[in-house]
Amino acid sequence: MALSRLAVASAFCCAVAAVVLAGCGQDGPERAVVSGTVTYQGKPLEEGQIRFLPVKGTEAPVSGGAIRKGEYRVDAKGGVPVGTHRIEIIAYRVPPESLEILKTLPPDATETEMPPREQYIPAKYNADSELEITIPPGSGAIRRDFQLTD
Repeated sequence: MALSRLAVASAFCCAVAAVVLAGCGQDGPERAVVSGTVTYQGKPLEEGQIRFLPVKGTEAPVSGGAIRKGEYRVDAKGGVPVGTHRIEIIAYRVPPESLEILKTLPPDATETEMPPREQYIPAKYNADSELEITIPPGSGAIRRDFQLTD
């Protein structure tokens, strides 16, 4: 009977230790901060989004960040998870033929009054993107620049 109590107490202590140790680590997969520049037709991309979508074999969430004045930095929740990711770069603008409409709108115009925006980055960099990055374990910060063309 004493051995039984000892075994139960030992198992309990091991379970508590496992819970405590699990809580001491990082939440979710290992990650790395990814940053760089994005140009389109030789000029910094003024405003857009960059997304890292895990490919088959990489068990991780989608990550991404804003592109502002040609610069991006993905560091939320520690960055991009370890593994291989397909990269999508998107940016919207008011089409040139609708720019005159903007001039006639009051400063407090609502979203419904604004002319529709268009995705102007070619699909080969977003919907049909073949851009990829592999984040190896223990890699630390990574810099990746993109020069987009038509």
